[in-house]
Amino acid sequence: MIRRIFTRVAFLYILTGAALNTMAQTAFDGFTMTKGELCIVADYGQSKWTEYWEGKRLRENLNIGEFTSKIFMPMLGYGITDRISVFATVPYIHNKSDAGYMADLKGWQDLAVEAKVQLTKNRVGKGTLLSFATVGFSIPVTDYIPDFLPYSIGLGAKTAQIRAIGHYKLDKGWFTTIQTGYIMRGKIEVDRETYYTDDQYYSKEMAIPDVWDGSVRAGFDNRHVRLGAQYNWAISTSGSDIRRNDMPFPGNRMDRHSVGVSGLWWTPWIKGLALHAMGDQVVAGRNIGKSFTWMGGVQYVFKPFQKKKNEQAEN
Repeated sequence: MIRRIFTRVAFLYILTGAALNTMAQTAFDGFTMTKGELCIVADYGQSKWTEYWEGKRLRENLNIGEFTSKIFMPMLGYGITDRISVFATVPYIHNKSDAGYMADLKGWQDLAVEAKVQLTKNRVGKGTLLSFATVGFSIPVTDYIPDFLPYSIGLGAKTAQIRAIGHYKLDKGWFTTIQTGYIMRGKIEVDRETYYTDDQYYSKEMAIPDVWDGSVRAGFDNRHVRLGAQYNWAISTSGSDIRRNDMPFPGNRMDRHSVGVSGLWWTPWIKGLALHAMGDQVVAGRNIGKSFTWMGGVQYVFKPFQKKKNEQAEN
């Protein structure tokens, strides 16, 4: 009975994608960095649920009670040129529940690196239309256990992704962003000789489903604040459902639909320093927790090499 449990919110892939793109400068939004800008972000948040979808059936599990995932998310972003930026994140995760006898799991999860390229910038009506493409990858940075859901801190798979972004902003500050991407996941090795999902498999290798995801966002942005609301989705391209009262697998299908709000405020005291926060509620899913996630943090944007270049130019 103790292991009749399920995964949390499709792990931190979703949080680093659909959720966090509502906050600081990221590879998922429609905002740009200029050449030489460095963005340092430190975020903390929590994701909680008491119900999860076993396939399409929403249920509780008394062996879990309330499941909590605490997340510390550092991020770096750098503007290589005015049109090309790179981003890197490595989340630290602590998963636990308030019922049952399962031990907490915590540690550093996956290093994710993305590059965002501005493809076009055109004047359309009373605003500006921009398009972007991103490419990225992720790899585990620690030897964590992926086949121990929902307490596992990640799925353990290496990934590669591509993404397209469209962003339209009116002169008065109102904007709309639509983005979608495809994440390809490699196989993982689990600590068992055989397992059963949709069929019996006699192998330590387990296939992890690829994911198609995206979001639609609308909001307001000026030099003081950035406010937004959005709808997010993530749909697996394969994978099985959790069998009735059975344990989950990293290879299960994990679909997710959520709505969220966010805000960012540039402080008047220190140039380049901003505070931000977001909230995200899962409203529909398949083989995931019906979670509410909140995150908050700080970001600092500056040009560390500008002074040095100016001094060289004067000499």
